[in-house]
Amino acid sequence: MKTFMVALLLILVPALAPAQKIGILPFEDAAGVGPEFGEQVAKFIRSEFLKDKKFLPKFIAFKPGEDESTSIDVEKAIALGKKNGVEYVVIGTILEAESNSSSSGIGGINVFGQSVGTSLRTVTASITIQGDLISVKKGELVESFRTSGSKTDPSVGADVSTEWGSLNADKNAGGDTPNAQALREAVEQLVEEISGIL
Repeated sequence: MKTFMVALLLILVPALAPAQKIGILPFEDAAGVGPEFGEQVAKFIRSEFLKDKKFLPKFIAFKPGEDESTSIDVEKAIALGKKNGVEYVVIGTILEAESNSSSSGIGGINVFGQSVGTSLRTVTASITIQGDLISVKKGELVESFRTSGSKTDPSVGADVSTEWGSLNADKNAGGDTPNAQALREAVEQLVEEISGIL
């Protein structure tokens, strides 16, 4: 009976523990897509953390003052984490975000004496992000993680976006472009790696 109670306690204690509060700040865009893209990446990360009940993620908007740098270093992240009441903060950088498209004609077929042709358009997207996990309580960088995602989408006669600037996280609302899929892959890996050490 004693062994059963200890086993039950070991199972229940993690489930009863309060969710860890994690602040996610906008990522810096070293890939040159644009400042809004860093916020989009952070919001994708927040959404991914929400899938696990042991985390309580919070997007922390950062608007620098006139003489303040747009870069968020560890000290600034710790201060923003304390101000927002979180235990950990994730900052990061979009290192690469590339999207290329190519097209080729597919031979025509003859229908009622008319030649009908189409084209094959292939879009390849890849992204690399680095996320830095910071402990607000300890006031230090815990660990850095670098993840990548890529997706190739061949479409017959279709128009597929190659723009990184406006992504939709919802697959059902048109957010299933190669760019969005590549970003989701990189974000899922990042959150999995961060979750593994918390």
